[in-house]
Amino acid sequence: MKLSIITINFNNHDGLQKTINSVIAQTWKDFEWIIIDGGSTDGSKNLIEQYDKYITYWISESDKGIYNAMNKGIKIARGDYLQFLNSGDYFYNEKVIEKFCNRNNIEDVIYGNAILVNTNGQELAQWIAPDILKLSYFWSHTLNHQALFFNKRCFNCYLYNENNKIASDVELFITLLYNHYSFAKYNEFIVQFNATGISSQKTGINEFDPIINRILPYSVRADYNDIIMFRDVDLAIMIKKIINSNKFFRHLTRIFLYPIYQLCKFFYK
Repeated sequence: MKLSIITINFNNHDGLQKTINSVIAQTWKDFEWIIIDGGSTDGSKNLIEQYDKYITYWISESDKGIYNAMNKGIKIARGDYLQFLNSGDYFYNEKVIEKFCNRNNIEDVIYGNAILVNTNGQELAQWIAPDILKLSYFWSHTLNHQALFFNKRCFNCYLYNENNKIASDVELFITLLYNHYSFAKYNEFIVQFNATGISSQKTGINEFDPIINRILPYSVRADYNDIIMFRDVDLAIMIKKIINSNKFFRHLTRIFLYPIYQLCKFFYK
């Protein structure tokens, strides 16, 4: 099995150095490494040239954004699986690729765990992937993009939507899951990712609803709207107010509303 590692960089010389150190330290060497640089002016190109012997393909030219750069890498990649390791991010340890390539990989998308770090490499939090992935998971969460391995066939029909600024990874996840591509949890830490990187920003929240409307049929979107309603309303506070209002509502709540609340907590937790 051949793996393609794709690294996207733009004016992040120091972060790119950390990524390079991590990739060349891997004990498993049978992979291709693609670096797509957006025409950096901070010395990143010189750094790439310095490590040219480790890199299968690289280019430094202006692009239309991160997803345009990622699509460039996808079109070049020849591996059975693709993994995106952006500049500033690095593998959890030197055996990550060895463990993955020795695994019996047959699924379309294999997702692992990740560690959030600051610019000094200090651990801030652990991101643990869900055991079972459902569409409803994406209403309030997402997968860690750097901790994923995509089978190349995922990109035979789909690429990243270059019209989105930040949420195209979520759009791709939902598209693949809704169209019955297989997802499997790989319960290993894959990467440590930088808290200041683009993947950690929240600016894509306004892109989520258009994504849902574009991908999912009305019946599924209606369920999504119900989930949003229960997510955005603190039902515990609402029910407490009803219970405290008068005897009639206290009685009504005990009979009807409280069981409904418990059901909502069970299904949408």
